[in-house]
Amino acid sequence: MKIGFVGAGKVGFSLGKYFSINNITLSGYYSKNYISAKEAANFTDSNYYSTIYDLINDSDIILITTPDDVVSEIWQEIKLFNIKNKIICHTSGSLTSEIFLDISNSDAYAYSLHPIFPFSDKFTTYKYLSSCYFSLEGNKKYLFLMKDFFEALGNTVFIIAENKKALYHLSNVMVSNLVLSLINKGCGYLCECGLKPSDALNALMPLIENNLINLKTKGFSSSLTGPIERGDLDTISKHLKVIPQKDAELYKNLSLNLINLSSQKHPEKDYVLLEQILGGSINEKLY
Repeated sequence: MKIGFVGAGKVGFSLGKYFSINNITLSGYYSKNYISAKEAANFTDSNYYSTIYDLINDSDIILITTPDDVVSEIWQEIKLFNIKNKIICHTSGSLTSEIFLDISNSDAYAYSLHPIFPFSDKFTTYKYLSSCYFSLEGNKKYLFLMKDFFEALGNTVFIIAENKKALYHLSNVMVSNLVLSLINKGCGYLCECGLKPSDALNALMPLIENNLINLKTKGFSSSLTGPIERGDLDTISKHLKVIPQKDAELYKNLSLNLINLSSQKHPEKDYVLLEQILGGSINEKLY
């Protein structure tokens, strides 16, 4: 099965290179930026196309790797051609296969294939994709064929329901973009103590990195440290006095979540007073 890419950005570059070095045949790239398509084709030893029509004719799977708000526009172009028995797929984390409206009228098959990975550089990210998980959603006809096709690379592919796609994407954003925002908040507090931004990040980095290592090797509960786990009421009260008002609810909500984790680790401990200070209740089951 030959894969053609519509879109030649970081995701298109990276996936194309990853597929090609793992012996998956590429037809090549089409992009409204012809120079980008040519560059991606050279990078992956495939072809570049001046028309989307030619790409479609040469491809069994058309993989749309454009920004989310362009996917529907691309589909409006693609569906004008003969795409019978073609697999039309996008790589958006938030969009479902339903973005390909009325695709059944074209006798083609719609899927969303999302790599759970940060694509920060179009020339190097492919080197690290062997550890990437993919989510897959779409038409039942080729769903498991698609799963097997990409799992042959050694990656794990899991199938999700269409109505869970927004929640799925939320999980991705929560642990990536929002974590960056949270770290930025912490660096900001340290800057108020007199450090330069670069020094603040360097000072916190060992704490950040070792927390992630502990999480990977030990899991959530065994990685817990700090005043919430200890039940240190005085320290938490001091935090609530100095934290900017706009950040107080964020701190409280995250701390209440830590109480849930701590209660699982230490069922013998009483966290009721700490929970009252933070204004919540310990009733959520965590996994």
